[in-house]
Amino acid sequence: MMFLLSVRLYFFIIFNLFFFVKCNQLSVDSFDSIINPDIIIKNCTIGELCSGTINSTSIHYYSVQYSFNPITAVRLTTNMKYNVTQNAPILVVVRQIRGVVSWTLPYVFSNGMIYSSVTRTLCVHNEVNRTRPHTSTVFIEISTSNVDLIDYSVQLDNTTEYSLETDVKQSFTISPATPVYYKFVFPSHINNIFIEVQSQDDLCAVVSVQSFDCPVYDVGEIGFRQGHYQTMSKSASFNVYSSEFTKRNEFLLVFLVKPTDADCLDYKETAIIQPAGVVDVERRKNITVILSSPSYSKYLYVTIFLTVGIYSLIYVFAFLIMCRQPDTYDRLAPDQLSLLEARTERELAEHQNNRQSLETSEGEENVIASRMNDYDREESAVEVIGTSGTGFVTVNDLCTKDYEYLKQKFRIYPQTMITIAIFYSLPVIQLVLQYQINIDSIGNEDICYFNFLCARQFAMLAAFNNVFSNIGYCALGLLFFIIVYRRDKAYARFLTRYPAIGKEYGIPQHFGLFYAMAIGLFMEGIMSACYHVCPSRQNFQFDTSFMFIMAVLNIIKIYQTRHPDINPHSAGVFSFLAVIIFITVIGVYYDKQWFWIFYAMVHMVVCLTFTAKIYYMGRLKISLRVHAHLYRLVKENGFFSRPRYLNRMIILVAANCVNVAFALYGAIVQPESFPNHLLFVFLGNLALYLIYYIIMKVIHRERFTRFSILFLTLSVCFWASSAVFFYNEVKSYEVQPAISRTYNQRCIVLNTYDAHDVWHLLSSFGLFFSFLSILTIDDGVRKKQRKELAAF
Repeated sequence: MMFLLSVRLYFFIIFNLFFFVKCNQLSVDSFDSIINPDIIIKNCTIGELCSGTINSTSIHYYSVQYSFNPITAVRLTTNMKYNVTQNAPILVVVRQIRGVVSWTLPYVFSNGMIYSSVTRTLCVHNEVNRTRPHTSTVFIEISTSNVDLIDYSVQLDNTTEYSLETDVKQSFTISPATPVYYKFVFPSHINNIFIEVQSQDDLCAVVSVQSFDCPVYDVGEIGFRQGHYQTMSKSASFNVYSSEFTKRNEFLLVFLVKPTDADCLDYKETAIIQPAGVVDVERRKNITVILSSPSYSKYLYVTIFLTVGIYSLIYVFAFLIMCRQPDTYDRLAPDQLSLLEARTERELAEHQNNRQSLETSEGEENVIASRMNDYDREESAVEVIGTSGTGFVTVNDLCTKDYEYLKQKFRIYPQTMITIAIFYSLPVIQLVLQYQINIDSIGNEDICYFNFLCARQFAMLAAFNNVFSNIGYCALGLLFFIIVYRRDKAYARFLTRYPAIGKEYGIPQHFGLFYAMAIGLFMEGIMSACYHVCPSRQNFQFDTSFMFIMAVLNIIKIYQTRHPDINPHSAGVFSFLAVIIFITVIGVYYDKQWFWIFYAMVHMVVCLTFTAKIYYMGRLKISLRVHAHLYRLVKENGFFSRPRYLNRMIILVAANCVNVAFALYGAIVQPESFPNHLLFVFLGNLALYLIYYIIMKVIHRERFTRFSILFLTLSVCFWASSAVFFYNEVKSYEVQPAISRTYNQRCIVLNTYDAHDVWHLLSSFGLFFSFLSILTIDDGVRKKQRKELAAF
């Protein structure tokens, strides 16, 4: 019995040892087959479909010979039979002459899209023999770590549609797994080429201009970081210069479709993302490309000289008029002035005698009591100015402060303006120049929003025409400064000759705000030029900052004309403008619903506060208890009583309705560009106030001079014509760069200026003549007594 048990135990041990050794040998063989798979060399010829079956036990090598020709290319297509249960892909490695490229089958994108077929153009040129035909070999390696057998196929083909020629359209189809690139060689007589790419569908793609080197970066994010590139929806265009490719006089134009359209959609749109596991999604984009040799260089120089010539002629014409036509304060009739001078001196003497006799009769106690009442009135929350017998407040009532004091007060405006212009513009110029350097260094042409179909490069500026067309603002701003200086000197001579008339007749002239407006117009040209070096959402404030300043200065100047004693100080005005620009910056980066609601509330509160301030002609003191003071004042006068200042009430009610409409429109619609919305608010208020001022002059039968009528007419004509071009969009920073390029249009003037450039030129004239209108609008009342001029 014991013997039988011993035999059984012996055989059991022997069997287990044998089984262990066998299993271990199988495991070692299996592991060894993965680490050291069999290498199988397969033959394949150009144009032949070569298929096979592979798993982790083997690696397949293909050696394919081809005949190289500089005008053709080699395309490799790889396919596999995809099975969702497979957890390991096929790895395709292609050894080229000057590099290695690889991809996997299935080809999987980051968003889960899967492609079982991949086609790539191989960079197979030999650096030594790249310009002449020769025979070479491509080596293809197929491998996988999958233990299951996978069917695949490879095919190498010659493609003759590889080289691009000028003025010859080339149409083709691309997809995320089948990028395409083409070669272009600069002819000896061409050093600049214009590339225009068009498509009828909206699929998002990337177009890249690269130097002709291997490997070619035509896959995924790598391709976006090489050469110059643009995202494309329906349009893309490049200006390419032979000087960019110093190594050789040729380049590659690379096309690839992105897996999603997220980069080509509006900021408020959402891309449709395919669910993971969807195989071979149909994302095929049809593209047409054409290259042409641009001939705009001669037109560019002609346009530069013609533009400078036009503004030079305007200067000559303006100086001829100023030399032959004396200023309005230099050509007042001497016979009339002598009579006015005598009458005014007599009235001033009578007024002085009456005042002295009144003070003598009242006695010292009455004078002290009167001064105490004046002190109490100044300390009150609001001082109401009584209307005259004719029912309105006169300019004479609001012109009691010393002229020299007010003159110095308003002189601070241009001084502050120059200081702000210098310290604001220097960092802006530095920043936009860095933008231009970044475009040249990293090649991302999505940074700046140009009209690429009409981008005229000159020197280091990618869109010189957009920058140069701002010359009108600078030229006309300087000319307006000269005109104001001439008027300033003429008025000073007038006051020297006829001081009494200067105190009693016409509108008191203060030129500090006019000088500030001229500086603002000049700086608008500088800042708009800086913005157009690299237009974008982030630096749009450079283009609008001085537009805000000019709009506010114009409103203040119109108000100052009839209210010289109660205008704000320059420090307060520019502090207010600084807050406005700060809010504009916030609106650019935090353009959300909460911001629009907050802005609408602040807008309406500020408007109501300014309404009270303007209605009571500066007598209302702004404090935390201003609402209580207003309530008490309205209660004392009666809630339904006739307004003390009816005309002023009408314009303020209209202005508040317009501003409430602006605020509600912003909060409800939420426009895409907050700076544009805010700029329209200021310009709308300026236009409304100027129209009201003109209407009131007509109602009070105040005369307009022929120059003021001419300037008003010209300003309206230029603003109306420029508005047509302003609303003809050629680009938009409010959308993605690919969408902005769908707005691009060709040049419309001398093959150099586009619609936006024409807007620059026409609007500069519109601003110039608007300023001249405000400067001359009251020239017709210079012989009228101030006590007869209404303050409106």
